Amino acid sequence: MSERASSDSSSNEDFVPQTPDMPVATLRGKRRSNAHEQNGSSPSRIPVASPPPPPPASTTHATKTVTTTARVTSVSKVHNLQGAKGLRSVTMSSIPFPTSSAPAPPVLTATHAGFADIAFRFLNMPRIPKADVTNSSLGLGKRSRPSATRAKTKVDGQKSNNVQATLPLWRTLEAKGKGVIAATLDYELLGTLPYAGTMVTPGMLREGLLRPDTAYHAWVGAKRAIEERRDGVWDLASILKAALQHYLVELGASMLDRVEGPHYTFVDPRLHDNPGAMAKYAMKLVKLFAEKGYGRDRIVVTIPATEAGVQAARTIERKYHVQTNLTLVSGMHHAAVCAEAEATYITFCYQELSDAYGRKLSTGNSFFKAWEAMLTPPKRLAGEAIDATTTFFNLHEIPSRVLVANLQNASDAEELGEIDAVAFTAEQSLRARAPALEVTPRQVSTTATGTSAKQRAQEASYPTVYLKARNGAFLSSIPPDVRSVAKETLDTGLKDMTKQMSKAAAHVLEFIQGEAQLAHIVDDLALQQLYEEDEKEVDRLAYLEAAGHEAEPLCQVRMYDVGFRLRYSTWDTLPPPSRQDLKK
Repeated sequence: MSERASSDSSSNEDFVPQTPDMPVATLRGKRRSNAHEQNGSSPSRIPVASPPPPPPASTTHATKTVTTTARVTSVSKVHNLQGAKGLRSVTMSSIPFPTSSAPAPPVLTATHAGFADIAFRFLNMPRIPKADVTNSSLGLGKRSRPSATRAKTKVDGQKSNNVQATLPLWRTLEAKGKGVIAATLDYELLGTLPYAGTMVTPGMLREGLLRPDTAYHAWVGAKRAIEERRDGVWDLASILKAALQHYLVELGASMLDRVEGPHYTFVDPRLHDNPGAMAKYAMKLVKLFAEKGYGRDRIVVTIPATEAGVQAARTIERKYHVQTNLTLVSGMHHAAVCAEAEATYITFCYQELSDAYGRKLSTGNSFFKAWEAMLTPPKRLAGEAIDATTTFFNLHEIPSRVLVANLQNASDAEELGEIDAVAFTAEQSLRARAPALEVTPRQVSTTATGTSAKQRAQEASYPTVYLKARNGAFLSSIPPDVRSVAKETLDTGLKDMTKQMSKAAAHVLEFIQGEAQLAHIVDDLALQQLYEEDEKEVDRLAYLEAAGHEAEPLCQVRMYDVGFRLRYSTWDTLPPPSRQDLKK
């Protein structure tokens, strides 16, 4: 009995009860280690849950011991918990506890203070009154938020903010007589928003091939071009040209059905240096639109404002009475030449024009170049060129209308003077329909940029002599500083338009090639004649390779064509001779 008692007592001394599994609470603070062992602070006073306590001791506030195990070492340490009622010796879990339940004080820097100041100003910014945010202002039938805005009381001596709620940009443009042209293929927006017209660009033509609802029109255009081929000859170049024209017309007709107003189509930008080819291409488009039931009053043909493009526009306007739109215009002198060609519309591409002024900075020093760009930013120079053009047209009562496309931001349209229309993408259209907060702009002096736009417009003469000099080669007749901007604008814009048009043509050509191969498969004799040279070349290469000689192809073999793979099948022919057979 004594031995059993002694063994029980010894086991009780060595026994350390285990902590049951408890849900781990989220602990605040970044340090997840035994901080009281590292910084010498007071031990943790967070109690640890344990099994039911032993019978109460004689003193209620007796000192209890809790055994904890360090995280790094395996040495157990004992801490005294004063006044810990109902706690017994337990082994704490490996999860460390912080020295305090409060988070550590953050380390603030100047950057943090700046962000905090911005956040404070943003949160205290006056909100738009609920009366201005309505379904009609958004224009998309969305429900307004039910929460009411709260107005803050102005404290005596506090400065009033220069921020106020404004009407949507779309309403502002309409109030100033500026139309909005849809440069998007989103049929939902085309049927919902009050656009003044529609526009198609080479980039949109390629985008339409990637959208299921518009790729159908490319398929229809290619099918019609294949059916209209002459004498059944598969001339891929002529079929591709006709397929792109039919695709343009099919896409434009789908947009005309949804939006009232003119539709701006375009000629192939790869013909920008051939006035006769551009005029022929434009009249083909007009003829195809007439077959769809759309007259010349609804169609505007966009042509690059190169020297050949201006000549083509003058021919189309005077001889065929078709509306034209000369695009990639760079300034007042360039626009005056387009107006003398009797173009109905001229278009400033804002992005390309701003980039051209950015490259125009003459100095090569990077510091002075950045300083000059800060004083006269390229966007401001582009805006002044557009303002000078509209002022010049108003002074001389020029009937040509001014459009602006390729805007960087929708808000730039409000600062572009007396333009007639602006082209918006889908995203820009949605932003223009929503109310915005207007901040009073900082006054900028115009003395650093020389004479104002109005003075330059008054000093210029009209009509000019640019078209009469050197048989229409007007770029060499305009002032040198204007000439450099015009060349940069045309080069940048034409490079991008040509790239997008070539990619769209490659997609359509791939489909036409597949149709041509399937057509030759039906006629076995035609298929044999088409791939006869390819079969001979493959046989020659196989024989030389089997003989151990190096073989170089004399012509490119169309091994991946469907027709060639069906024609040159080897399942019913003998394999080529091996080296051993040749030695025998």
